Amino acid sequence: MFDSYVNFWTVLCVTIVSFILGFLWYGPLFGKHWVKLSRMPASEIAKAKKKGMAKPALLNFIGTFVMVYVFASFISLLDIVNAIQGAVLGFWIWLAFFVCTTLLGGVLWEGKSWNLYVFNALYWLVNLKLIGFLIVVWS
Repeated sequence: MFDSYVNFWTVLCVTIVSFILGFLWYGPLFGKHWVKLSRMPASEIAKAKKKGMAKPALLNFIGTFVMVYVFASFISLLDIVNAIQGAVLGFWIWLAFFVCTTLLGGVLWEGKSWNLYVFNALYWLVNLKLIGFLIVVWS
């Protein structure tokens, strides 16, 4: 399907950066705020810690890798060579596929708060713009 050039090492490195950003955003930087907004009971947090985070983290890493690979394919197919254009593509992907669908569905159908929606939307905006920027710079 994709007849474009995608640099595997760039995808891997950008995936690692994205994964680190997620760890920082939902951990040391804003973790307490996220827990409050998500209304996650302390018992659920303790249960998750006891169960272990390795498997969910690995699955999240794989999912992020696939997303970054597809993103890199879009950049190649669109012949984007300017890092700012990569970040702009990140904005459009954020707007179309995260803000207007996935994240909004959490509010409309899963009862999540608008504040959590904004919190997660800001994370994805930063993440996707960074991904688009780095793919172009490191390719």
